[in-house]
Amino acid sequence: MARHRIALTHRKQRSILTDMLPFEVPPTFSNRGFYRFLRDNSVEIDSGRLRWSCATDNLDVIMRILFGVNPGATITLDTVTEWGKTKIRRSVPINSCEMVTIPFNFRVAHKLDGRTLSVVHPRNQVDVASFYANYSALITYYTSKGEFSIRRPVSVSKYAYFMDKLHELKLDGSPAGVEEDSHEYEQLGSYFVYRKYRNIHRFFESYKYHRAEKKYDAMIQIDVSKCFDSIYTHSLPWAIIGKSQIKLNMESSKRTFSGKFDSLMQRLNHNETNGIVIGPEFSRIFAEIILQSIDVDVQRSLLENHKLVHKVDYELFRYVDDYFVFFNKPSTQVTVLETIQAALKTKKLSVNTAKIKLYEKPIITEITVAKERVSTLLNEELSGRCDETPAEKAGDPPIRRLTCAVDSNRLIVRYKAALKESHVEYGDLLNYTFAIVENKIGKIFKAFLSSDRSRRDQKSLLQALVAIMEFAFFAYSASPKVNHTIRICRMVATAVRFLRSHKLPYELKHLLFKYVYDNILQQLDKNTMSVHREVESLYLITCLTQIGREYWLPESTLAEHFMLEADSTGSYSRQGFLNHFSITVLFSYTRNKVRYRRLQSFIEQHTLEKLDYMKAHCPNDAEAMLLLLDLTTCPYVEGLFKEAVASRFGLGAAELLAVRAANDYWFTAWGERFDLSRELDAKRSREVY
Repeated sequence: MARHRIALTHRKQRSILTDMLPFEVPPTFSNRGFYRFLRDNSVEIDSGRLRWSCATDNLDVIMRILFGVNPGATITLDTVTEWGKTKIRRSVPINSCEMVTIPFNFRVAHKLDGRTLSVVHPRNQVDVASFYANYSALITYYTSKGEFSIRRPVSVSKYAYFMDKLHELKLDGSPAGVEEDSHEYEQLGSYFVYRKYRNIHRFFESYKYHRAEKKYDAMIQIDVSKCFDSIYTHSLPWAIIGKSQIKLNMESSKRTFSGKFDSLMQRLNHNETNGIVIGPEFSRIFAEIILQSIDVDVQRSLLENHKLVHKVDYELFRYVDDYFVFFNKPSTQVTVLETIQAALKTKKLSVNTAKIKLYEKPIITEITVAKERVSTLLNEELSGRCDETPAEKAGDPPIRRLTCAVDSNRLIVRYKAALKESHVEYGDLLNYTFAIVENKIGKIFKAFLSSDRSRRDQKSLLQALVAIMEFAFFAYSASPKVNHTIRICRMVATAVRFLRSHKLPYELKHLLFKYVYDNILQQLDKNTMSVHREVESLYLITCLTQIGREYWLPESTLAEHFMLEADSTGSYSRQGFLNHFSITVLFSYTRNKVRYRRLQSFIEQHTLEKLDYMKAHCPNDAEAMLLLLDLTTCPYVEGLFKEAVASRFGLGAAELLAVRAANDYWFTAWGERFDLSRELDAKRSREVY
């Protein structure tokens, strides 16, 4: 597949698109609208001031709200000339803004107890972007101190590369290519270039791994216990400057790179010093700097205290918080493990002893074995090709027909056997499995288009797609995590778009649509909205909108899934508040449809009660700000509701009008702005783990 390379401009706001949000946010939610507002109005934090460009005071209201500017702060006006253009730049001191905020936390399925991820307040995102712009060189310097890391930023990205699988076949008949908005591309993977492995499984298949296996007899895998939850933010200055020096010069250390990064991570997490927010890429960078210093300490201690030379007596690789140590002597294993434990302890971290794994030659992990078997299996069972047979008349070209028989029952049985024999669980291999299945679907579509137009076997194509979906939903049901949900939704969206663009008969298309509907409904019934299944459900509900009005969920089903109870009069109630994602996805799904009027009325009242609570108990909460900005631009609610939302923030009609005029959409893409296929495809560049 051709890769498109696009040169990137070095905008200060660019990291807003790449490094601020967790991968797992719902498809309706992104930073695109917010980024455009920042870019178009030159919003930045620079030299101790919050700055924006506007010839009038039209943006003053939204800037005061968005950044928590003290009501008594005076806005300073300066006339500046940039690239031959004169601008009015407005600014306030950053210390007049309330920058200590509460992030919007949400949970996703992860192991037994789930994982809490965070969307930090929009004002703190601008703060992080400013830090990136000012200190990118130091970030790459301090993440390159040690030899062990195999995933670290090495430079600021200069190019974006695109492989748009969804549009490669021109499924909708439109020209192939990428979308452009003022020459700034919005589906970027990361702000920095990373070396060398964005996925740990690529390391297992690399020359470097195989070379280490030839050289050493065994490998031990070590995991840092609850790394991000355990990180003490002050350990970053300790790592760079030294703990004793920091304690002697507390005030001066705050003005250093490490001190500023430490303070930044505290501000965006309600001044917490124990633990850092999980999900955004900037948190992984913060952790990487600390772990790099530990790497240096470990290598130095092993050499000076134990005479163990790296790449001679042992070889160590670290991928984020996972260590892989190759060695020959059992004594080396013990020494390296004890040294890592001691170094981690100095930064208030520890080894997860329950997850230590030892491998001896042949040094191959269970997952690698399973991947090899699954790859072979899927190549055998999902073969879509265009076969040629002799023409019926002499001299005519050969007849080209689609061949794509898929036996879902046999595929499921063989897949289960491969996992069982390899001693791995569904969740360990589902990303890899679905990546192959996505690729196979694309090949089946190519083979279908390559067959003779007059002899295209539409029925065989539909039968193959239904069988593939049967296998995919079976595997997904065993591990319905967000990343797996994204992949299965992408398969559905790709198939639906292809069938519609090539105008397959109604009865054939709806064989697949009905199958998808039944399986999604089954998953929603199985995983009623809970603290660990919320985002996954929102993806599936949004995916249903792609298959047509015949498959809209009944209001009672939606209410039951979101744990709403109806009394004898039909009025809804709920224990606990829905979060921003559920509220906005419900508004997006119900729209202005009469069939959902009762549910939508409840959501509106429920949202106002939630905002009343948050404004009373959680000032400067990121979720409250997100609700204000998204709901005031929502096309599916009336003006009276928007006024009621604005009033919770002390805004009158004039201020609400100013907020709405500042940007046409912020974080939630409403109506025609939302394209599920595009959003799911944009996730490709951010699939890291």
